[in-house]
Amino acid sequence: MSPLWGAPEMVARPVPTALVLGGTAPHIALIQSLKTRGWRVVLVDYLDAPPAAPHADLHVQESTLDPEAVEAVARAEGASLVIATCVDQANVIAAQVSERLGLPAPYSFATAALIGNKGAMKDRLAEAGLPTARHVSLTKADLAGLETKIAALHFPLIVKPADSNGSNGVRRADDLAALRTHLTTALEISRVGEAIVEEFLEGDELSVDCFIEKGRARIVLVRRKFPMIGVPEGKVIQSTGSIAPHDLGDQAAEVEETLSKLARAFDLDNVPMLVQGFLSPRGFHLIEFSPRLSGGTGSAVTKQVSGFDAIEASLDSWLGNPVEVTLNPPGIVLMTNTLYAAPGTFDRIEGIEALLEEGVIARWMPYKTPGMEIGDDMSTRSRVGAFLVTAPDSATAFARTRAAIARIEAYDTQGHALLRRDVLSQLRD
Repeated sequence: MSPLWGAPEMVARPVPTALVLGGTAPHIALIQSLKTRGWRVVLVDYLDAPPAAPHADLHVQESTLDPEAVEAVARAEGASLVIATCVDQANVIAAQVSERLGLPAPYSFATAALIGNKGAMKDRLAEAGLPTARHVSLTKADLAGLETKIAALHFPLIVKPADSNGSNGVRRADDLAALRTHLTTALEISRVGEAIVEEFLEGDELSVDCFIEKGRARIVLVRRKFPMIGVPEGKVIQSTGSIAPHDLGDQAAEVEETLSKLARAFDLDNVPMLVQGFLSPRGFHLIEFSPRLSGGTGSAVTKQVSGFDAIEASLDSWLGNPVEVTLNPPGIVLMTNTLYAAPGTFDRIEGIEALLEEGVIARWMPYKTPGMEIGDDMSTRSRVGAFLVTAPDSATAFARTRAAIARIEAYDTQGHALLRRDVLSQLRD
C-alpha cells in the first residue's frame, strides 16, 4: 500500500524520535533503552493507560494495528524509527510503516506479513521440510464441508486464528462438534478471515529464544512452559509460566540446526527469533515462531538467566547494527509465573510489596492498570500480572513460587477477589 495521499511531510526534530507500537510491560525496557541512547519516544497504544505509557515522552491513543494511523503519527512526530519488539501483529505494522517511510527495519514488510499469518507461515515450514504438525488453513467457506477438509488430520486438533496476537482464540478440539464451534470463533477473531487447524503434538512444550548471527541460530535460552490446567470448555489454551534454563541434553545440536534452517527458510539474519515447539524423543517439532522477543516476562528472564540483553540486541537489529551473541549465565534458576483472574474491572493487586521486600519474589510485572477490563476467555486479556522467582536450584524456585501465590490476591473495583489459582500447573509440578 502506498503512503497516505495528502499526508503532512515528516517533521524534523533536533532529537531523533522513535515510535514504539504497543504499551505492554516488556516495552518499558525498550523505551528506557531508547532514552538511554538519546531518543525521544512516542508510544502508540489504543488503551487509556497502558503500562508503558508513563515511561514515554508522549502517548498517542491510536491502534497499533492501523497502518494509516501509525503512519500519520510517525509523520506528525518526525519519527526516524518505528519499532515493536514484543507484539506479533504490531511487529508487522512496524515493518509496513517503516518500509513506506524508508526507515530502518530488520526485514521486509512481505517477510513480516508472511510470518504474521500463521497459515502462510505453516505452509512455508512444510515447503522447507521443517518438522511441524500437519495442518490445514480454512475460511468460513470451508465450514460446510469441514469433515472432508480435515479428513487427513487426527484428533485432538488445535484451532487458532491466522493473525491473532498472543493466544487469543487458540483452542483444542477433541471431536468434530468442538472443532466446528472453535473454528467459528477463530474465524470471527481473524482480521483476514482465516484460521489454522493442526494436529496436537505431544512432548515438553518449549519456548526457545535465539538470535540469528551470521546466518546461524545461536540459542540464548530455553524455557519449559507450564500448561494451564482445568481450562473450561471453550476457553483459550494458555501457559501459566515457565522455568529456565531447560537443558536440551543430547538434542541441543538437532534443535540448533532446525532453528538455523528455519531462519534460512524465511531469509532472516541479525534478528532475534522466538520459537515455540515440542521436544520429545522423536525430535523437535515447530509450533510457530516470530522474529521478535517474547512478551510478558520473556526478555527480563532472558537477561537474568543468560546474561544476554535481548532488548538491546533487538534494538540494534532494527537499527541495522550487527549483534554479537555473548552469553554469561550466572548459574541461577528462574521461574516465571503468570497470574490469571476472573472477569471484572481491575482495581489492584495485594501482597506484592511484602514479597519483594522479603526476597520471595525477584520482580513484579503488572499487566493491568486500575480500570482496565479483565477478559473472560483465559487468553492474554485475562492476565493481571506476572512475577519472577530466582533460586539456586529448581526445588527452591518451586517452593518460593508456591509461597508467593498463596499470599497474592487480585481485586476488582467491587472488592471481589479474582485470582485463578486453580489453573496454575506449577503448583502441582
